[in-house]
Amino acid sequence: MLRALWFMVLLGALALAAMWLADNPGRVNLEWQGYVVETSAAVLVVGIASVGFLSALLYRFWVFIRGVPAGIARFRREGRRRRGYLALSRGMVAVAAGDPGEAQRQARRADDLLEQPSLTMLLSAQSAQLTGDEKAAQKFFTEMLNSPDTEFLGLRGLLTQATKREDSYEALKWARRAYRLKPESEWVARTLFDLASRAGLWAEADEALAGAIRRKHLTVAEARRPRAVLSHQMSIDAEAAGDNTKALKLSKKASQDAPGFVPAQIKYAGLLKASGKNRKAANVLEAAWGAEPQPELAKAYWRVVGAEDVMAVTKAAQKLAAYNPGNPATSMMLARAALDAGLWGDARSNLKTVGASDEPFSGGYCQLMAALEEAEHQDMAASREWLVRAANAEPDPTWVCDDCGNAADSWTALCGGCGGFDKFHWRRPFRVPGLAAPESGGAEPHLLTAVEATHNEQAGPASATPARSPQDVDAESAPQ
Repeated sequence: MLRALWFMVLLGALALAAMWLADNPGRVNLEWQGYVVETSAAVLVVGIASVGFLSALLYRFWVFIRGVPAGIARFRREGRRRRGYLALSRGMVAVAAGDPGEAQRQARRADDLLEQPSLTMLLSAQSAQLTGDEKAAQKFFTEMLNSPDTEFLGLRGLLTQATKREDSYEALKWARRAYRLKPESEWVARTLFDLASRAGLWAEADEALAGAIRRKHLTVAEARRPRAVLSHQMSIDAEAAGDNTKALKLSKKASQDAPGFVPAQIKYAGLLKASGKNRKAANVLEAAWGAEPQPELAKAYWRVVGAEDVMAVTKAAQKLAAYNPGNPATSMMLARAALDAGLWGDARSNLKTVGASDEPFSGGYCQLMAALEEAEHQDMAASREWLVRAANAEPDPTWVCDDCGNAADSWTALCGGCGGFDKFHWRRPFRVPGLAAPESGGAEPHLLTAVEATHNEQAGPASATPARSPQDVDAESAPQ
């Protein structure tokens, strides 16, 4: 709009100038080299304007002729770039489609046309990987480190290769460099945390986790459990180094971040006891029992309260049970303590409470029942029957890796099977089903105990009796 207005103003000014010259033609006399030219001022102005216009045309024509070679070269360069980017795009499509031959052809074509290795090295590396030539791919990734534009892509490629080779040292080296280059990358932060934690570098893993929290890659709530595990491991290292003050501080942090993390609660209670704070240590274990009861908590509680004989353990067990009275694990703890103390009635009462719950009979429950039958009534037949049931019962809860299913008696930060960090959780391991399936109705196979099998062999098929239920055994064993 402004340009059109400016053109109209200029055109009007020229028209006014032309009208003024027409009204005031005047006369001009020019003498030069014996020649005399007489004309009007308007004609002189028109002549000068014509000469200027022709001069401008000649100049533009000369510039055009002079720029023709450069224009032709530029046109050819643009054509090469278009064809090069087209080859680059086709190469990426070939990589995505898993066509190594086409990817390599397009990579070579793009490299020849573009003459920019920083753009084509990634395609060359990926096509080399498709053909299984990891050495060539590593060469391309390494060359990419020399350009700021492709350095991060080269680091990612080298990191991926090291991870595939399970070379944790090399992978950690590239992850650290990538983190320094792009600390805001969520992928880099998570990779560095994973590699550092798997290598047992707890402090470095904690620093990577803190950086991820600052950059909003994960929330504070999501980071509490892994931070608690890292603090717990650093506490163990600090105690081993003789720095009990630092160990206690880190263990307290782990205990507060994850109240349901039993190993941290046990560690914290042990450090409190070592510093003379027995009552506080007991409070920690009592709160942990209320959150998630586990046998190791009970054992730690006996140590903290100084329960050195069976009666002291029974008394301590009754006190600890008050913090989670309705849990089957509490009844199992009380039954074990009563059985060790020879309190058969208390042991049987607590085992009946476990049997009446919705929990399936576990191997530990059956073994306690076997021990009780043998100790209280010297009923070896009933005891053997319970031991047979124990072999077919559900497994007791233990530490199980969520990734590979590896079961362990004690918690560790790293799984010995898959190397995963903080993958062990307290639960029942998966039970491998037997090879024999029930013939009909979907019912469980008939359980024939060792005692009944011996009796059947002696009496013949007609005298075979069905297996007794746990409630039947309890009723028969109860005092009349």
